Parts: sequence; structure tokens; C-alpha cells
Amino acid sequence: MRHKWLAISLTLTFGMVFSTSAAAQDQGAARGNLGGIVYDASKASVPGAQVTITGPIGSLSQSTTDQGTFLFSTLIPGIYSVKVQKPGFKVASVKSAEVQINKTTSIEVILETGQVTETVEVSAATVTVDTSTSAVTADISDTFFQNIPVQRGVANLFYLSPGAVDGIQTGGNNPSISGSSGLENSYVADGVSINDPAFGGLGVWARSYGALGSGINQSFVKEVQIKTGGFEPQYGHASGGIVQIVTKSGSTKTHGEVGGYFHPLGMQTTPLNADDPQFGRVNLFGRYLGNATYEGDAELGGYVPIGKLRDHLFYFGNFNPSVNNQYVAPAVGSGLFTAYNGQLQRTKTSYDYAGKLTFKINDRHTVESSVFGDPSHTNNVPWATLNASDKTVNSKWDYGTRNWAARYDGTLTSTWLIDGAFTWSWNHFSEKPLADITQIFDESGLFKAGTFTAQGFGFLEPYDSNTRSIAFDTSKTYHFLGQHTFSIGYNWQFPIYDDSTSFSGGKFALPATNASGGDPGYGAATNPTVAGKMTDASLVLEPISSVSNSSGCTLCPYMADSVGGGNPIQVVLVQSRGRFDGGVTKSSGKYHAGYVNDSWALGKRVTVNLGLRWEQQRLVGNQLNKLFNDMWSPRIGFVLDPKGDRKTKFYANYGRYAFILPLDAAVRALSAEDDVLGAYWAPSSKTTGCPAGTPAGAPCILTDSSGNPDYANMFKPSSSTLLNSASGGIGNAVTVGLSGGEPFQPGIRMEYTDEYVAGFQHEFRGGLVFGVRYIDRRLKRVIEDEGGISVEQFNALANNGGGLNYFIGNPNSKSDVFVNPNEQTFGGVDETQSACAANGGKPLGAFDCALLTAEQNPSAANAAALVALGFPSSCIDTHNAPTPYVAPNVANTFGTVLGSACFPAVNTGTWTDSSGNLLSDCTNLAQSKQAGNCAAFGGEFYADGKPDTYKDPRRVYQAVEIEFNKGFSHNWALLANWRIARLNGNYEGAFRNDNNQADPGISSLFDLTEGAFGLLGKQQGIGPLNTDRRHVINIFPVYVLDHSRLKGMVFGGGLRVQTGLPLTTLVAQQAYQNAGEVPLFGRGDLGRAPTTAGIDAHLEYPWKFNDRVSLKFGFDAFNIANRKTKTLIDQNADQGFGVPNQDFKLPFATTGMNNYFFQQPFSSRVSLRLVF
Repeated sequence: MRHKWLAISLTLTFGMVFSTSAAAQDQGAARGNLGGIVYDASKASVPGAQVTITGPIGSLSQSTTDQGTFLFSTLIPGIYSVKVQKPGFKVASVKSAEVQINKTTSIEVILETGQVTETVEVSAATVTVDTSTSAVTADISDTFFQNIPVQRGVANLFYLSPGAVDGIQTGGNNPSISGSSGLENSYVADGVSINDPAFGGLGVWARSYGALGSGINQSFVKEVQIKTGGFEPQYGHASGGIVQIVTKSGSTKTHGEVGGYFHPLGMQTTPLNADDPQFGRVNLFGRYLGNATYEGDAELGGYVPIGKLRDHLFYFGNFNPSVNNQYVAPAVGSGLFTAYNGQLQRTKTSYDYAGKLTFKINDRHTVESSVFGDPSHTNNVPWATLNASDKTVNSKWDYGTRNWAARYDGTLTSTWLIDGAFTWSWNHFSEKPLADITQIFDESGLFKAGTFTAQGFGFLEPYDSNTRSIAFDTSKTYHFLGQHTFSIGYNWQFPIYDDSTSFSGGKFALPATNASGGDPGYGAATNPTVAGKMTDASLVLEPISSVSNSSGCTLCPYMADSVGGGNPIQVVLVQSRGRFDGGVTKSSGKYHAGYVNDSWALGKRVTVNLGLRWEQQRLVGNQLNKLFNDMWSPRIGFVLDPKGDRKTKFYANYGRYAFILPLDAAVRALSAEDDVLGAYWAPSSKTTGCPAGTPAGAPCILTDSSGNPDYANMFKPSSSTLLNSASGGIGNAVTVGLSGGEPFQPGIRMEYTDEYVAGFQHEFRGGLVFGVRYIDRRLKRVIEDEGGISVEQFNALANNGGGLNYFIGNPNSKSDVFVNPNEQTFGGVDETQSACAANGGKPLGAFDCALLTAEQNPSAANAAALVALGFPSSCIDTHNAPTPYVAPNVANTFGTVLGSACFPAVNTGTWTDSSGNLLSDCTNLAQSKQAGNCAAFGGEFYADGKPDTYKDPRRVYQAVEIEFNKGFSHNWALLANWRIARLNGNYEGAFRNDNNQADPGISSLFDLTEGAFGLLGKQQGIGPLNTDRRHVINIFPVYVLDHSRLKGMVFGGGLRVQTGLPLTTLVAQQAYQNAGEVPLFGRGDLGRAPTTAGIDAHLEYPWKFNDRVSLKFGFDAFNIANRKTKTLIDQNADQGFGVPNQDFKLPFATTGMNNYFFQQPFSSRVSLRLVF
């Protein structure tokens, strides 16, 4: 099959060379241009002069036009020399002009009168204001980033752009660019998309750990371009930024280096940690102690010295092994702390490689192929958590990417350019636990204060993926009322993602009966299907007070209160999830895009760019597929060069950017997944040797020889321990999720953002370029799953055995997708437990008993009894039957009862027939209007003529960016920028930092509506979004000594200042229970984190052996002032619904210490490189 695809791809790639429907600089372009104008001493243009450029793979020549101009296109990025000659003039020689990707480097050359036998070396004026485009870019080449203090990961270069800030929990590899979340960027290296196909992150992304590998290393990078706004129509697939990376190439001269970078633990100061005693946290994460990284670098490039291939075939290769040792301390008091004597070493080993072959067919046609990858693995240590009882939480990873690109670039005529490419990328992650033991997470607070992993690893999600793509484009220049460059192109991508999910501990059969021999609540229809199926589980040990309908549980054993010293408390094992369908989900997608663009130069002063992009995406799950078709995105740019000298420009741009959903949406929403979502198991118990205070004859949990809970033998799944719906067990039925994919709202369209840019740029004498611009981005449409019901209606459905049905749509304030409920509220009710005849004599709350009595025997007397307890008469139908959807004593996470709610039918006052049976659900509006035909209670999936209660999703990014940049000349260079920005809204994007949710297009933000009790707080209110930073300043100067004994020594500096992130009170809501769901008082109510600032330095001295060989000694120092400012606090007021968080507002970390929320302390690095 792979050979078939290879043949098809090569045929298409080279077949497209001869197609006229392609474009010259597509999104994967890795070429630049070099042009200019030749003047004589009087500043008159010189036509017919011969211009010869010499660069990485040889020389090219052409003559200047009648206007004295020249342009060399599709050049490999790098340094070029330029020679200009014409009879009657001296030869002008320009030693160095740098070509960058997707840009035209322009120079001005002045010829002096004289003989052609005379050569004059001139310093050509390099024009660094590109007056042909209104795009907003930061171009960082190796000649600059090698001379400034930056960490070695390629992603660290992204933050040199003023539009890029930390994406927080998307990791350092995935910045928030121009207001987007960190999972909305497009990363392209040598034409290969290196985004993870399921989530959109750079390289490898694992759901449990986030960003892991970048897929590319700084050692073999020639240039990085960060495009933050003003995208031309050839750029798409993302609503954040476009990051293009070009790897190094071979050349006509052999070159290379061998070296190493050393960053030992001893060259760092001690970091601050949330767990440090001075902060007083109760729930501990563990501590980060520092990193030690060691990196080797070996690279070689040049030409193939065989016959005529010498001038046509060029190569480059790099091998870059690295070892990253992270030193951490497990949580004090945990079993891991004892097992590792207070400290352990987590090691990641990577073997990064890159290779490139460039075949220069002739001066007009080039074929290139490149490969690169980063196979990586770790040691077997605790990665998921540092707060556990033993090493059963340990695991080891194997992950990485490999990528291949084949590309053709051609110049058919001096005005007609063409290129085509085929790419293929692979991406994988696997994880193997040290021990295959069922995970038990202890939230009881009885054995130890706080929460911790008692045993077992838990959730596993390995995956394999690959993405193939084909792109081709062409451009033609012609003259009609000015000069037009017309471009057209096409791109196709085919991502495949195979996802597997399971829990450690092996499989067990789901019992057919519960502890009392009855139906656990699977239901008659599904019991034959579910019972006996093999599943696995992750378990939480909770006190029964945290579980509804548990007050009569006599089978729940008692556990000693070792923390509070009170009487023993009953506990239960809660199975939150367990998949029984095999656990593998296959998904894929097909993406097509085409564009046209006309770059129209009206003389020397005005350029207008008019473009249009078309995109289509099909998502394919293992059950359903969905086509998002005909997304049209206009792009309009205007540039004014007031003097026509390419020194100044005023520009403006409008663009519409579609966001293409990653495949996680196909895995989660278009595929079948069968789960046990809520089973309750009795922990293994005994009736002798129980702690004092245990009622006589009552069971208590098993303990080990030390008297501690025996977690290893606590879970024994069988009918005898399954408590759901059992007599003396838990009154809740097992929740079985038999999903077959989510339906889509009719007419659903792609998500998109509109952007407006206006700016000014001017080059001053000496090459210093000043720029200022305003960027305004507004999210206009989103794709999200919706539930159409409130939290209290969710509770009412759950109390009646129902659940939430999701539908994927474009939520907004005008959408009408669901039937609106008729919520009736009333006060809190009496739930004092007593024997209830309707409940078979078993204890039940007073209100619940009256409700059950009225449901079983509808009568005027029973209805009156309900009304006497405060129940609204509007929730009782004409047959005296109460609505089946009642939520008594609705409470917030702090235990405050806000009232109760009931939900009568919205279309009829009679929802039961004469026999007391509930009418069938309505399926459409017309049916709902037929008397006695059906009953609709709200949340049904059809329009009812009323807008649903959602607010408009909103994300507005407004920024002013000020830049001072200077390319290297006169011994110095500068990159400096200041961004003043505001990011407001209620929708963060593809990643939600509130609850650390990486589910692009299917987050929980629009699952539920607000309801009468306001249980979603200010979730849909407008405020500062998580990655909002008002001020960001970058200053990176470089100076090189050109005299004295230290000639060639490089001094590089770095300053980065960022104002703090907004801080928000977050709580859980009862439907989902997990922390971080609800911004309770509005976004940013807690103020902001402190401002951070860091000063860095770089020194490098070259010890030259000769003109071609030198040994370079380097030293980098980071955060010289050793500032350790906290960057985030614990914003969760609870740990989950109803579980207070004693650490609210204290310093914060993430489980497993995979993110660090203090400023990194002072550290330093040394390097040694033999360069030739």
C-alpha cells in the first residue's frame, strides 16, 4: 500500500510541474528572492547591466531591465554575493546579501564610471522594507539566533516575535499567537506540516501530558519565519500564527561543525516550588529541582564530488543526540518520597537527525528532498504524578516524529514560476507502566490529608498517526495598467490517527447482577449486551457523603479517620470510566484548499494584493463522517510607498482565517465508544479488627500488616461488590455510555476569525528599521458541541436515568437548535430520611418519598401532598402525574442549597396518558403541536422558534506592536519590539486553560445552558482571557568585535518583560464535577499575576586555526538577576464539586510537574563547536 501511495504521489508531484494551476510561494515554500536596482552616479537607472549572484549552490546571471531592475526568484535561503558590470563602468561587487524565505531581499547598487577591468567592493544598501506585502512577519535566521541567548529548542525562537506569548498549559512549544490558543498555529518545516494531527500542537502531543517533542531541532535550522498577521491567501489551516522552518542545505563548498552544549545542574540556582514549606500547601505536587541537558551536534554539508554531479548535487546531514535530565522531588510524605530517598531523575533521550539532497537540474529547475525526525524515549519513572504511594505509577515513553519532503522549484520563463511538493509525516506516542495494576486515587482525606494516588498508573492513550500532503502552485507576471503577479495554487492533506485508550490493571468481566442479585441498572435492553463484556477501570476512593443516594449503604465499609481523629467513615470505590468496546478508535480526514491571488503594482508607489482562499474538510470517525464545505476566505492588502524608494511603507490588510478541526473531534464525536461511566464498588472488607467507633457487625476496609489501608487488595470486581441499585448499596444505577457519534446541527459551517491590520514601516540610515502596527482579530464563528440543557435539568435527567445528548453546531445568541425548557423553581425541600412505602420500606428522603408515591400512584391527594411540600402545581399534569424531571435541593459546590427545579412539558399540560404512562418524546415542532401525541420537556434536538440561551462566543484581540530591527552591519544587529495588547472574550479557543482541556471543537464550554440558578457563574461572560498579557517587551542586541586581540568575539544580550496573566476564581459544576469549569465571579476577578522580567547574555569567542576552521567557545547566562517570580496561582476554589480546595490562591503546579509556574531561576550553559 505504501509503494502504491509513493508511486501516485511522485506521479502527481512531477505531473503538476507542467500544470498551469499552481502558485509560486505556497504555505510550505522554502525559497526567497533577491532583487534590486542598479544606478549610475547621478542616480539614473542603468539598463542592460549584467548581474551575477553566487550563493549556496552556484551562480546565476541576468541583465537589468529597461528600468534598471533585476530579480532572482526561488533561491535557497542563505548568503549571496552580487557582481554587477557594464561597459563604461567599474565592476561593483557586493560581498553579502542575505536571502530569507518568502521575502524579496532588495539591494541598490551604484556603478562608478571606469573600466570593466576595475573592481570596486561596495556596500550595497540592503532595503529591509518589503513594499510588496502587507504581511506581519518576524524572520529569524541562524546568523542571528546563534548569536543571542536563547534556549536550544526551536520553539524558543517563536517568542522573539511580538505577537507570541506563553500558551500556559499548551507548553512552551505552542505559544498563543495574536490572541489564539496554543493549539491554533500551523507549523511547517521544509514544506512538511509538523502539527500533531489530533490536537494541533507542534510535533508529539499526548492528551495526558501535552506537548512532548518538536519534530525538529535548532541545530539544523537555517531560518524560522513567524507570521502573526496579514496572511496571504496561500496561508491557511490555522487561526493563530503560521510558523515556517527551513533546514540547512548543501553548497558548493564543504562546511560543517562538530560540537556540544553543556547545561549541568551545578550551573543553576535552586528553583522555587508550590510545595515549598513557606507556601503551606496541603495538596502536594512534588518539586522541580532543575534540569541538566547535554547535547551533541555533528553536521556536514557540501557537494557530491563525482564528475558533473559536482555542480548539480548538494547534500546536508545532521545528527543531534541529546539527553535531558529533569531532577524532581516526590511529594513530601508520599510513598514515592521514601522510595526515591527524596529525589529522582527523569531522563528524556532524543536522537534528532536531518538530511537534505538538492539536485540542481540547471539554472532554472531544482529538485530537493529532505528528511528529519526526533525518535525519543524516557526512563521508567513517575511521569504522571509525584504524589503516590509506590512505584506502580511509574511508566516509560517512546515517542517521536519522522518527516519526508520532496519538492520541485522551477522558473519556466523570467516571468513564470512554478513549484510542487509531496510530504509525508509520521508521529507516535506509546507508554508502558512499570506494573499493570488498577489505579486507586484516594480522595477520602482519611488516611492522608489531601488527595493522592494510592496505587496504579491509570489512564493510557498511545497513538500512531501519519499525514500525507500534495501541494502545487504557479505565478505569472504580466503588465496591464501596472505590473500583476497572478498566483494560483492547491493543497491536499490526508491525516490518519489511530487512538487507543485503556486503564492499567487488566480487564475484568462486567457482572450481570449486583450485590443483592438484581439488575445493576444496565436496563433490560442493554443488560444482555453489557453484562459479561470485558472492561477496565480507574477508581476513586470517596466517602459516601460525596455520593448521592448513598445514605442507606450498609455494604459500604468503614475506614479509620487517621487525619481528623474522628469516628470511622464509610467509603466506596467510584469507577468513573471503563471502556468495553476494545479501546481502539481509527479516524482520518481529507483537507482540500485552493487559492488565487493578484499582486498588482501600480507603478513604484502602490501595491494592491487581492486574494481568495477556498477550503474544505472531511472528518471521518469509525461510525460517522462530516463534510465542512465551501469556506471562502478573502484576503486584501494595500501598500503605499510614498516616495517609491522602498524605504517607507504604509500598509493595511484584511483577512479571514478558517480554523481546521484536528482529528480529536473525529475520535471523540464521530466514533463509537462504549463505556461504564458510573459504577460503585464495595472496597474489600472485614468484620473483625475494625477501628474503634465502627458500628457493631458493620464491615471495615481491609488493612495491611502495618494497619494501613490495603490498597493492593481493595478492588475485587464481582457481583458481590457491585453496589449500584443493590439493597444496602448505592441507589444510583450504573451509567452505561453507548455512544455512536454525535449528530450535527443542520447547516453547520467552519470556524473562522476576521483580522484587520494597519501599519507603518521606515528604514533609517544605517539599516535601522522602525515599524508600528495595529492588529485587530475577532472570532466570528466557532464549532462546539452543545447540550441544550442547564445543570439543574441535567440533574433532573440523571435522577430519572437520563443523560445529556450532545450535538455539534455553531453556538451563538441567535441559534435555535434545541427545545427550550420550561424551568420552574421552588425552594429547598425536606430530605429527612425515613422508611418509605413506595420505596419498598427502605429509607428515602421525605420529598423524594412523596414524589415517588405520586409517580407510582397519580391522584389528587398525592399531588396535593407534593404541593404542600412546595412543589409547583405547574409541574403536575391534568392526570395528577408529576413531571418525571425534578431536581430537588440544587446546590453549588460550597454546599449552599439554592432551591429546587422541575421541568414540565413545554407543549402540553398532559404528558401522561389515561393509564399514567409517559407520552413519547417529540421529534419535531409539528409533532409537538398535535394534542396528546407527544411530550417535549426541553433539550430535544429540533428548533422551537425561540433562540437557545447561549451567548455569542467572543474572542477579541487588539494590539499595537512597535519594532526596531537592524540586520547585521557595522558590527551590530538588533531585534527589539514592544507589544501593547488586550485579549477579551468568553471563548479561549482550541485549548481551554480553565480546566486544562485539549478538545478542539468539543470543549465543555457550550455543553450546558445557564439555567435559573446561575450554576455556570460567568462562564459566558466577557473578560480577559487566560493568555492576555497587556505588555510584552523583547530586546536582543548583538555586537561583534572587529579589532584587538578579541577580534571576532560576539556579545549578545536579551531582555524579555511580560506583564502578568489574569487570575480567575474557578469552581466545578455538579453535572461534570471536575475542577475549573466555571469562572464564578467573572474572568480576572482575582487581579493579575506579577510582571516577570529576565536579562540574558551570550558570549562566543572564535579561536581561528585558519580562514576556514575555527574553534568557538560559547557561554550563555539566563535570568542573570535570578528572579523567581510566580507566574500563576491555584485558581480552583474546589478540587471537584463539593470538595473544598485548601490551597486556593496559593502557588500552583500541575500533576506530574509537567508545567512549571515560577520564573526559571538563573542558569548557564557552555558550548564548544569546531566549525569548518
